[in-house]
Amino acid sequence: MKNIWILGLAALAAALVAGCAAPNTAGLTVGAETDAEGNLQQVLQTDNAKLARHLQVADMSVGQTKNGLMKASVKLTSTLNKDVVAQSKFVWFDADGVEIDIDTDAWRPLALHGKETHSIQGVAPNAAAVSFKLRVREGEKTRWIIK
Repeated sequence: MKNIWILGLAALAAALVAGCAAPNTAGLTVGAETDAEGNLQQVLQTDNAKLARHLQVADMSVGQTKNGLMKASVKLTSTLNKDVVAQSKFVWFDADGVEIDIDTDAWRPLALHGKETHSIQGVAPNAAAVSFKLRVREGEKTRWIIK
């Protein structure tokens, strides 16, 4: 019984440490913002130089669904010969630059193999969206131990 208790505490401590070590800010932000005249301008912001060196924006397109919702597609290319493990999520903004439906889009895993290009697509949660940002942050490599 004592061993089970110790193992449970060790697992809880490991989960807490992993949660604290998880990245919580974007390392690379790609998007389209409206300028004063209402035209979309491409945005590229780097908060993590290492991640920015490993990923390049190959292409970006913006359109609308049949329902009139803004949709976006961003192609990212790995510059490395090995895997890049990251996470991504779309953030949508209204005409005033206010974020729409904060935290409704979860971070999604993004794995790019050597020199691979991956297209990430998103659709705005409602018709008020006029601009977006795709945030990309470093992910964590996971190793499974099978006994």
